[in-house]
Amino acid sequence: MKKIALLIFLLLGFFFTGCHENVKKSSPHLKIAENTTIKYAKGFAVFKQNGKTKVVVYNPWKKGKKILAAFVLVRNNPGKGEIKVPLKKVAVFSATQLDALEKLGLLNRVTGISEARFISNPNVKKALAKGKITEMAAGGNYFIETILKHRPDAIFYSPFQGNTQLPQTLSSILAIPYLDYTEMNPLGRAEWIKFSALFFGKEKQADSIFRNITKQYFKLKKLVDTVSVRPTVFSDKFFNGQWYIAGGRSYIARLFKDAGAHYLWENDRHTASFPLSFETVFQKARNADYWRIVGTFGHQPSYAEIAKENALYTQFKAFKQHHILYCDPQKTAYFEKSAMEPQWILADFIKAFHPELLPHYHPVFYHLIP
Repeated sequence: MKKIALLIFLLLGFFFTGCHENVKKSSPHLKIAENTTIKYAKGFAVFKQNGKTKVVVYNPWKKGKKILAAFVLVRNNPGKGEIKVPLKKVAVFSATQLDALEKLGLLNRVTGISEARFISNPNVKKALAKGKITEMAAGGNYFIETILKHRPDAIFYSPFQGNTQLPQTLSSILAIPYLDYTEMNPLGRAEWIKFSALFFGKEKQADSIFRNITKQYFKLKKLVDTVSVRPTVFSDKFFNGQWYIAGGRSYIARLFKDAGAHYLWENDRHTASFPLSFETVFQKARNADYWRIVGTFGHQPSYAEIAKENALYTQFKAFKQHHILYCDPQKTAYFEKSAMEPQWILADFIKAFHPELLPHYHPVFYHLIP
């Protein structure tokens, strides 16, 4: 049951809720020039002119950068369809968004969250215990009366394809889509901290935080530029009759490459995971050097525990050589923190693939099971 609950959390954390059709639109008469400060993220754009900021969120499921939502932000005297910032109190329905707001020093603006039982952030737990934060959704359901009682200025949410509406009873509350999980570039996901910052007047702080992230990321990436041996790696595991493999243009594939490894599906053109049979994966990955797994195998992960799940796993070279690169999301807060800390994931991978490059580094999310 714990594994099922965790799977539900993962789905909700990255794909919770849908697009609000009644989001406040930009003024049709506002002519503004594009601001080029967004370098890696593809899911949103920022335009500025005459003290106003227009934020556009693109629909990742439509070709040609179709707009999912647009907002015009102003500091004073908002006109029709404009939003006064900074927002004072918000509901945040994804753990990754909470981490972005914490980095910006804005947790005190959060009055509502979803899936409280899966939150590991100690500051959020304390706020929940004191009643400063309230659970407003869980299990895919909105607590309508609770939300309307507390009336946040806005709800930050993660829409997903096929679910494009919030309940009609919430139409009076501003809905702000947060699509960091659709970014394929690790730095693109982290750059969504700039998106959050726009609604609270924290642009300078976000720029500073993001510059530090990119500086660390590229410093680590440069370490592997001259490595002569790049090990092979594959990812994930067999589940419910299928093996969902990360696409060659996916977020994790990019991290493997930047960490100096050859991902076995690196020439694939998918941006998301896609299903294959166990036999197909085994034929391609049986002799791979490393195997990356995110999951939970009891209190202490071991090769014996992994073999209990599926005896065929023991036939992979990476299993035999004890080269399984493992992350327990429950113990590491991986799904809460990793989007805003791509440099940590990169360092973890480099430590596994090229340990001589980071001899004194202690992994944060991923470690090799001994």
